[in-house]
Amino acid sequence: MSKKALQVAAVRGTRDLWPSELSKQLHVTKALASVASRYGFGPVQTPTIESTDLFHRSLGDGSDIVMKEMYTFQDNSQNSLTLRPEGTAGVIRSLISSGLQYNGPHKVFYQGSMFRYERPQRGRYREFQQFGVEHIGSAGPSTDVDVISLARDCLQEIDLLDRVSLEINTLGCHESRLRYRKVLEEFLEKYRADLSIDSQQRLDRGSVLRVLDSKCDNDQRILESAPRLQQHLSDAARQRFDDVQGGLAALGIASNLNDGLVRGLDYYSHTVFEFVELKPETGAKGIAVLAGGCYDDLVALLGGPATPCVGWAAGIERLCLLSTQQPPSPTMIAVVPIAAGDSATVTAVRHHALRVAKALRDKGHTVHVCDGSSMKKQMKMADTFQCSFAVLLGEDELHNDTATVKHLHERQQHVVPLPELAAYFKPSALP
Repeated sequence: MSKKALQVAAVRGTRDLWPSELSKQLHVTKALASVASRYGFGPVQTPTIESTDLFHRSLGDGSDIVMKEMYTFQDNSQNSLTLRPEGTAGVIRSLISSGLQYNGPHKVFYQGSMFRYERPQRGRYREFQQFGVEHIGSAGPSTDVDVISLARDCLQEIDLLDRVSLEINTLGCHESRLRYRKVLEEFLEKYRADLSIDSQQRLDRGSVLRVLDSKCDNDQRILESAPRLQQHLSDAARQRFDDVQGGLAALGIASNLNDGLVRGLDYYSHTVFEFVELKPETGAKGIAVLAGGCYDDLVALLGGPATPCVGWAAGIERLCLLSTQQPPSPTMIAVVPIAAGDSATVTAVRHHALRVAKALRDKGHTVHVCDGSSMKKQMKMADTFQCSFAVLLGEDELHNDTATVKHLHERQQHVVPLPELAAYFKPSALP
């Protein structure tokens, strides 16, 4: 078999991540989890595969995800399974199947792979990492504000706050949406022939509100004169949204009302929001980096009791794309056995190097053992690992219970007693 035949590329829309990139993703995820923990949220984990029916029921048969983007297959028992396209439905399914829906409230966060068959582009992949939070079982504007505040603090933690803006809207209560859907549908039917094919299909499926989210310029021109949901809110829904905006203002969180923001999933209600990238060079808005809202009907839709919920999710790849913050890099130390002489001496020096490396690691240092056939190759290995120091260990060091520490960036070296070696690499002890 030829070498060419053995080459298998990664699936389109997926990526291989090696330490330089993956370390940033892990750093961002850890930062978000740390902030969520300070808000009292705890980790939860659900399966990557779920019953396909879960997403048909939760996301809606007419949603773009269900119609175009899910990775669905049948297992050997002819069960229809789907790689999860988002995390909320799985968390709520787990809540109900575990019998936890009656002893809330629950505050959880999750992270993991999600899958959507979309056209790969900047910040968008077919397998992507998502971090999300769910506040389950507490109702009211204060909970909405608290969850948005958590999102803001997460973005601040990774130095992204000055690169995004908060867009906010309300979808109102169920009755408000029913009234508005009827009025909007009557308006759009007048312009059906001028709407994009996607928007016409959304009208046919009954996904009227999704037309507001159209990316077609001509659709948006038509929508400029469309009736507004704000005009059809119930008094209670309007008061709730006023309270949310007032709570955000009290925390000093700036927001922009965007009455075209509807989110793409059927389960949303009341407050919805997105943190959207700002492009300083043009002043235009870019990709949404974090988005969410209330979903008070989802638990009941999946077989549980009526339960208020609010949450959000963020794509880790998009956060890493925009954030210039880098994970802290540990000081790399190379332990270099200088093996010469008879085989017994060579073996003794190499074993000694392994013991020294372990002792340094036990004290929390990051250590590479750079063994090889020549000093030149060993030092090249230390450079490849981006080591700042090389601990040279030969026969003399073995007998004298010392180590020769070479500063690889400063062209100097020092002989250090072996018992003092671990402390030598603390910043305060460096000469």
